Amino acid sequence: MDVLKYLEECAALVEPEINRWIPREVQPEVLVRAMRHLIEAGGKRLRPCLTMTACEAVGGKKEDAIETAAALELFHNFTLIHDDIMDHDEFRRNVKTVHVIWGEPIAIIAGDALFAKVFEAAAANASRLGMNLERTVELFNTLSRASFELCQGQVLDMLFEKRDDVTEEEYMRMISGKTGALTEAATRVGALLGNASREKIQALSSYGRLIGVAFQMQDDLLGVLGKQEKFGKPIGSDIREGKRTLIIVKALTSAPEREKRILLKAFGKSNATNEEIRKAIEVLKKVGAVEYVAEKARKMVAKAKMKLKVLPDSKAKEALLGIADFVVEREF
Repeated sequence: MDVLKYLEECAALVEPEINRWIPREVQPEVLVRAMRHLIEAGGKRLRPCLTMTACEAVGGKKEDAIETAAALELFHNFTLIHDDIMDHDEFRRNVKTVHVIWGEPIAIIAGDALFAKVFEAAAANASRLGMNLERTVELFNTLSRASFELCQGQVLDMLFEKRDDVTEEEYMRMISGKTGALTEAATRVGALLGNASREKIQALSSYGRLIGVAFQMQDDLLGVLGKQEKFGKPIGSDIREGKRTLIIVKALTSAPEREKRILLKAFGKSNATNEEIRKAIEVLKKVGAVEYVAEKARKMVAKAKMKLKVLPDSKAKEALLGIADFVVEREF
C-alpha cells in the first residue's frame, strides 16, 4: 500500500470538515487567522486518518467518524501552538510559529479556541449517529483523559530539562502521555464510532498508543538526523534546548567521558555553534544512541501491528498496518 497516497486521500476527505469547524468568517479575524495558521501550513493529518481508518476497520464508514476526525486535527494543532510557546520555537512546518507572528497572548487564546471546538465537533458526531448514552460518555471521556494525560507528559518534558538524571523509564512515561495519549484517543474514538466490540476497542487503543510512542521516537531521530526542509524546524534544536530525548538519555549513560564532554558543550546551550551541534550529533551516532532508539521504535511498531490480529482482513486493516510502518520509515 502507498501510505502517503492513502494519507492524502484521508486528508482530502477531512479537510472540508476542518474548515467547517474553523471557518474564515469567524470574528475577530486575528483569532481565526491564528487558529488556522499551522493547519494551513500543512501536515499529513495522521490523527484524523487514524480515527476514520479505525472506524472503517471495525465495520463502519470513514464518514461515520468525520466530525471527530476533524476534532483530532484541531486537538493536535492546539497542542502544537502551546508547545511552541513553551519551547520558544520560531518555526513549525517551515513557517513562523503562531506566537512569533501574533504574540503569546493571541497564540494561547487561539490554542484554547481550537480545544473548545474539539468537543463541539465530537458532540455533533455523536448526535448525528444517534450514539447511545454509554458510548457518547465514553467518547468524551476518551478525549478528556487524553487531554489531561497530555498535560502530564508536557510538564514532565519541561521538568526533565532541569535534571541530569532522567531515566529511560521516565522518558517512556513522558512520551506515552505527550504523544501516545493523543494517537490512542484517535484510534479509540474511531472504534467507538464504528460500534466496535470491547476487544476491538482495546486492541485499537493499544495500537494507537504504541505507534504514537514510536512516532515520537522517530521525531527525536529526525531532530538530529533529518533535513530542515523536511522536518520543518532547525535540526539540532532539541540539543540546543536541552531536551531529554531518549537519544540524549542513552548517550549520557553510555558515552565515554571525552564524548560526553563534546555532547555537553552543545547540550542545553542556546548559543551553541552549528559546528558544536554537528559534533554533538556525531557523538550520538558514535556511541550507538541513535541506532538504539531506532531499534526500540521498530519493536514498538511490530508490537502495535500484532494488536491488529483481532481485526478481520480489510483495506482499512491493511492501511493501519501500513501506517504503523510509515511511522518509523519517515525519511531523514
